Amino acid sequence: MANPQYGQNKADNVINDITSKIKIKKFKIDFGVQAATTVTTESFAAGSIVLWWSAFCSETATSGGGATLQLGFTGTKQLGPVIVLAELASGKVHTSLITDSQPLFLNAADTFDATAATADFTAGMVDIEVYYLEPGAMAAGDGNTYITA
Repeated sequence: MANPQYGQNKADNVINDITSKIKIKKFKIDFGVQAATTVTTESFAAGSIVLWWSAFCSETATSGGGATLQLGFTGTKQLGPVIVLAELASGKVHTSLITDSQPLFLNAADTFDATAATADFTAGMVDIEVYYLEPGAMAAGDGNTYITA
């Protein structure tokens, strides 16, 4: 419904402006021969704001033992929970929104990491999507300027 005070669909332009600035990096992580270690993948520039990420299991994981996988960024924000082998079945989706809905501001460049632990993997693949804002994407631009005394 239109808001008569501001004109029909005026807010739509604001929403479109914000959503047009959200970028998505898509990549696959094949951890089928990953030893129990951390592997770095895509890089993100300092000043980026990571909004959330999701991981779709496109190939069921197997392991000679009880391997676990943790996905995300260094630190505690946007670092997903440890995923046990049984939860790495084809068709399962894992996301940072489950444990951390707060955006992550990267003070320094960082990479999206895949950490295998407990045992080595023998098969498995996830399709990753990281939703983020590039450095400076939310600068005021043509917005209003206020001068304080």
